[in-house]
Amino acid sequence: MREKCKGNESGMRLICGGAIVFLVGLTIILFKELNIPRYWTPAVIGVALMVAGVVVHKIKRACNHREIEPI
Repeated sequence: MREKCKGNESGMRLICGGAIVFLVGLTIILFKELNIPRYWTPAVIGVALMVAGVVVHKIKRACNHREIEPI
């Protein structure tokens, strides 16, 4: 199971990179459309990236946890 989880690491990094770029772009667009002051942009993007990091961490942890349990 470990090989299956580790084998997709480079693809997962590309997906995470694309998700970061998408998230930043989407946040900027929403801020312009909703007329939210620009000084809130870094804070909101930072929080969103931290949440995304926690989600990725939980997914990796679940993947590694499955390899320990017998099938």
